Amino acid sequence: MDETYARWFRASTPYIRAHRGRTFVVMLGADALGSTSAINIVHDLALLHVLGVRLVVVHGAEVEANGPVAPELLAEIQAAVAKARAELESLFTTGIPLSPLHDRHIPLASGNLVTARPTGIQGGVDQLAAGTVRRVHVDVIRDLLGVESVVLISPVGYSNTGAVYALCVEELAATVAGELGADKLIVYDGAGRIADRSDLTTDELMRLQATWEHDAGTARRLDALAEACRRGVPRAHLIGFDEDGVLLKELFTAEGAGSQVSDADYRVIRRAGPADAGAIAELMRPLEASGVLAPRGADLVERRIESFFVAELDGALTGCCALFSLDAEAAEVACLVGGDAVGPRLLNAVEQAAVATGVHRLFALTTQARDWFIEHGFAKASVDALPVDRKALYNYRRNSHVLVKDLNR
Repeated sequence: MDETYARWFRASTPYIRAHRGRTFVVMLGADALGSTSAINIVHDLALLHVLGVRLVVVHGAEVEANGPVAPELLAEIQAAVAKARAELESLFTTGIPLSPLHDRHIPLASGNLVTARPTGIQGGVDQLAAGTVRRVHVDVIRDLLGVESVVLISPVGYSNTGAVYALCVEELAATVAGELGADKLIVYDGAGRIADRSDLTTDELMRLQATWEHDAGTARRLDALAEACRRGVPRAHLIGFDEDGVLLKELFTAEGAGSQVSDADYRVIRRAGPADAGAIAELMRPLEASGVLAPRGADLVERRIESFFVAELDGALTGCCALFSLDAEAAEVACLVGGDAVGPRLLNAVEQAAVATGVHRLFALTTQARDWFIEHGFAKASVDALPVDRKALYNYRRNSHVLVKDLNR
């Protein structure tokens, strides 16, 4: 078995367990459905269903409501919605090709699951057949999910009098996710990530939204993410539709592949405890084997566990960092494992702990992360700058860069 695959599968196991029985609302716009990746997206959704995720798919169509909807436009929207729904039904019927589950039937359920009302007059203009959500028939949807159906919701709703209204797919997805009490809203978009961030709070999202004014579609989707969180959805995700397997990477790896949004920072940075020693050693092991980290061994981690900090996400450790005292005024940052999402947080926690104990100078020795440390306030230094005892242990074979950062007293 390929070692990379084995490592990925082991790391994904906690997420497989955590997602089972959860309710995810997934929004597929017309751009995602029309992309070359559409078939792979549906196959990944089918895999989530097989893994026990309760799945609601809200889909768009090539013709959308954008302003007043006259009768002739409503007819075009209805035709486009029917076409998109048929395409999704066809794709889901194929199951999961090239796997033992290729003949697994995945039932879809759809219908009048949303009651709509007219948008009415806005800015003095009658929006005609443009509508908004009046009621989501939550009990019916939950019953359908309970019998292992994938629920398909289209951007067309019906009033209590039987009138037909075209709905905004982004607003529909956020409302359905909130009313259902979904665990996640997942939105596909061409952007893939928000400002190259893997995670951010709703407050941070609102500050960044102005950068998307040039793209009305993405802007609406960012609004939907924020609205879902305001409605109580714990996590909202934006992921790209051009990269194959991005949904699986986002849901089953610690670093993800898109942007996660929540009302608060959900990553926990804390001091390590004895029970974390084995997981820390496993986090470090691949980097030690490749030479990125100096070998230290599980025994050292266990003996000096009080010097370690860890990043935790959904009960799994996703990063670690150690603060080793060098003398009364200096310490070394070591064993740093964490991507862009957790590395800066771990470093910040270590710096705060150092200041609290009277340390005002941090050293870091690295063979490959020099630029990263410099970006985070460290400066180049010579081996002679190290405290005497640490200088005596310097490994000239590794020829590590020495970096230093003076902390505010």
